Amino acid sequence: MTRDFSDLQQTAENKWQARYHGNYGTYIVKIEFDANGQRKNFSCSCPSDGYPCKHIGFLQTAIKEQIKQFETKQKENELTVEDILRNVSLDELRTFVIKKAKYDNDLTKAITLEFAEKLKISAGKTDENFYKSLVESDLNEVEFDEDDYYEYGDEAAEPDLSILGEWLRKANDFVKQQKYDDALLVCKAVIEAYADWYEELDDEARDYVYTDYQEGFFEILAEMTVNKQIDKRSLYEYCKQELSDEKYCGNIHNRFYDLMALLANSVNPDEFIELQKELLKKVTNKSSYEAEKIVKRLYNFYLSNNQKDKAEELTEENLQIEHFCKLAIEKRIAEKRYHEAKQLISKFKETESYYNESDWNEYLLTIAQEEKDIPEVRTIAFGFIKNRFDNKYYKIYKSAFSCEEWEEEFENLYKHYDKQEKSWYQERYNIPNLLLAENHIARLLNYIEAHLSAEIIEKYHSHFLEKYPEKTLELFRKAVDVYADANAGERSYEYVCRLLKLIKDIPNGDKVVLQMIDNYKLKYKRRPKMMELLGKVNR
Repeated sequence: MTRDFSDLQQTAENKWQARYHGNYGTYIVKIEFDANGQRKNFSCSCPSDGYPCKHIGFLQTAIKEQIKQFETKQKENELTVEDILRNVSLDELRTFVIKKAKYDNDLTKAITLEFAEKLKISAGKTDENFYKSLVESDLNEVEFDEDDYYEYGDEAAEPDLSILGEWLRKANDFVKQQKYDDALLVCKAVIEAYADWYEELDDEARDYVYTDYQEGFFEILAEMTVNKQIDKRSLYEYCKQELSDEKYCGNIHNRFYDLMALLANSVNPDEFIELQKELLKKVTNKSSYEAEKIVKRLYNFYLSNNQKDKAEELTEENLQIEHFCKLAIEKRIAEKRYHEAKQLISKFKETESYYNESDWNEYLLTIAQEEKDIPEVRTIAFGFIKNRFDNKYYKIYKSAFSCEEWEEEFENLYKHYDKQEKSWYQERYNIPNLLLAENHIARLLNYIEAHLSAEIIEKYHSHFLEKYPEKTLELFRKAVDVYADANAGERSYEYVCRLLKLIKDIPNGDKVVLQMIDNYKLKYKRRPKMMELLGKVNR
């Protein structure tokens, strides 16, 4: 899992980011933790509809692994660098660093980055180009071999731009130290220098690099704007000036405009509004993502200025955009204008932008519930659970039947799931979840026994353990035995050990686990890794 990430780095005290090489390209994954180490904020640029997507969990695992590796190395080296430096004089240390830096470019970069502001002062340089010259120097040293692509794939051809992550950390450090001017200069330097560097690349080289490395620096500028740590007028004018430069590509123009939206309220709101309107006029496809970005920016700007009437007017003018059509529908539903809401839904379904039926059916279901249209509630709610059980919509579906009707309908639904084409998910989870929702525990146990696997007993055993402990123990043992026999490899052995620990928590489970381990040690004695892991189960 960790190998699928590149540029895994800690950008601030509780912030991490990385690039994940997935099935549909490379995604930027970010996580921020709170003071207790709990996940606070996160984002991923993948196209998944899941929230959070699986890459967030993958990154958390990768972070834990990296921290664990670091801590392991520290434990292995009993004599730490800190211990050594306590016995080294300042002159000895300075001499060593100077000597080492002559032959170690990474060390030289690290020193320059760490003490950049002191270097600026000692060199008598105070102009805005100082940090930019350092960033440009770092980018000019970036190397990548396009030939690697043909031998090792796209991931190998991507150049190492982790130095920009170091500059991001430096900018965050400046903010933390309340050196806001230096933080501002570093952010500007990277935004401009990376755009210059990218512009100079030939077309083939651009295929292996990204246009979004400046994103984190815009986020820092936005935070400083919100926290009033920056001169808004000068930054607003800076954004306007940079937008006239053709070197910026990708989503960077939107980043500048989004930053200007935070600044414009106290600088020049009317000018900003006109800029957005002019931008929108130039967009030919008024339902495109490009148009949506502009309208959203303008809409949020109106709201931030307490101009709700103008925000609503903008919504009505842009019903061709899904986001705003949904806002209009929600407003009509809230005002009980159900017929108009249904008309909007029907009209939008006819557009090229329409593709996600479930969102629109959600609105139709709400309206049907409000209008007490029982046949419509049944039809729409069933559509949500037809192929995959969902407890929320199951409850709505059930509510549309009387107690007498439901007994028969429940059996019909059971048969429906049972007759479906047996996909992995449907076969294992639809019927168990249905039985669980109705608290049919004995029937659930029988189903689990008939469709037994390690995964399904692990998922559902807690629901019938208390009532049927002996049967649960029997099924668990059988399932784990079958899994252990059919699967090899370290991950499979770890899973077996995890299941054994679950069995230990069942009454009389300790004895059963001891017997199972003894059997496995005889049967799988040629699996040394499995033997090693089994030895840890009872610790």
